[in-house]
Amino acid sequence: MRSLVTGAAGFVGRHLVAHLLSRGHEVGGLVHPSDGGPGSLGPRVDVFPLDILDEAALGAALQAFAPEAVFHLAAFSNPEGSWKEARRTLEINIIGAHNLLSASKETGRKPRVLLVGSAQQYGDVPAQDQPIGEDREQRPLTPYAVSKTSQELLGRRSVWSEELPVYVTRSFNHTGPGQSDGYVSSSFARQVAEVERGAREPLIRVGNLGAKRDFTDVRDVAAAYLQIVERGQPGRPYNVCRGEAVSIREVLDELVRLSRVPVEVVVDPGRYHALDASLMVGDPTRLKTDTGWSPQYSLRETLGDLLDDWRSRL
Repeated sequence: MRSLVTGAAGFVGRHLVAHLLSRGHEVGGLVHPSDGGPGSLGPRVDVFPLDILDEAALGAALQAFAPEAVFHLAAFSNPEGSWKEARRTLEINIIGAHNLLSASKETGRKPRVLLVGSAQQYGDVPAQDQPIGEDREQRPLTPYAVSKTSQELLGRRSVWSEELPVYVTRSFNHTGPGQSDGYVSSSFARQVAEVERGAREPLIRVGNLGAKRDFTDVRDVAAAYLQIVERGQPGRPYNVCRGEAVSIREVLDELVRLSRVPVEVVVDPGRYHALDASLMVGDPTRLKTDTGWSPQYSLRETLGDLLDDWRSRL
């Protein structure tokens, strides 16, 4: 299959590109010009440096590559940061998705399109109503969540009115090697690696450790995205998650256990976020039933690989 990945130079994008190549796909990658040019993803990937908001360049890229499947990962993906950059978040995530869907339609080939959404679309769900199923009302609380809810509606409209095969996810937390330190697991892993190197004092300052999240390995997420496009139903939302919640404390404790030197943990109330929900766990039943997907990596394996990745990066 000829598969095109937007945001191919990003965290999930690089893993998805690798997964597609391993499955024998011909792969094209759309990357922002600031993230690299031809050859930046290796010799086996056709790279198109462009801004997703540039309609003409996007349309030309899709016409040139003629994909059978398009995986749309390009996004502004920081929920907390979206408050400071609300306009940019809405433009990239909503207008970018609109541009991609229009360009896909204009190819005349009706490629399968995957739009990656977020569990943030559900908002703050009471613990007694979890795990969260796809029939749950969406109540987005941040500009980022609003943009992802809107993106999903654009995709489902394309299914209903234009018969474009669009697949949509609501992806829960994912982590693994290659993630930036702007996310909690990766931030902890980097700090542990820095302590090991003597680059910082042997302590980690943390915020709310009691919150529980549903973490999936990024490599399992990449596999899920392909299986949704291959076996899922267009317009039918899919939670991408393990269906198990672990506390942030458990994540940190595991990384501290994996550390080669002693590390002290100090709780800093100033690091708490106002929108931190106490629990977010999804129900992956629909994903498993429709596609046969199941996670292959344990949390311990994921965190071990994440820590090793930071050791090599530093």
